[in-house]
Amino acid sequence: MKIKIALISSEHTNKAQDLSSKLQNAMEAGEMAAVDQLTQELISLADSEYSLSLSEEYWQQLIEKVRATDDDFKSDYIIAKPQLKTIIAASVAESFADVSGVIEQALKADGVILQLPFEGEEADV
Repeated sequence: MKIKIALISSEHTNKAQDLSSKLQNAMEAGEMAAVDQLTQELISLADSEYSLSLSEEYWQQLIEKVRATDDDFKSDYIIAKPQLKTIIAASVAESFADVSGVIEQALKADGVILQLPFEGEEADV
């Protein structure tokens, strides 16, 4: 399993959050055709310039480091500004410079981060 991390600009934030809720509902209902469609719609909103494919293990290491500083941290499909600030505050920049770069760009652009698991062969990291 891989994790896609991508910037979604501020102009697409509301649509991304709506699609994220629909995706969560489709996942819970086991509606795989809807899951595939919603996933593609979310990915289409992402900025390919600020996009990474990570190994699940790498992403889990980052989340563990963040949770060491904030027990309540949650990473949903859409990671919004308060969560992005929590990640930065956890001092992950040195260990996870690639992810930190995408997060910092999202904060500068007042955007959000899309975080989606997917089946894939290769990860950037």
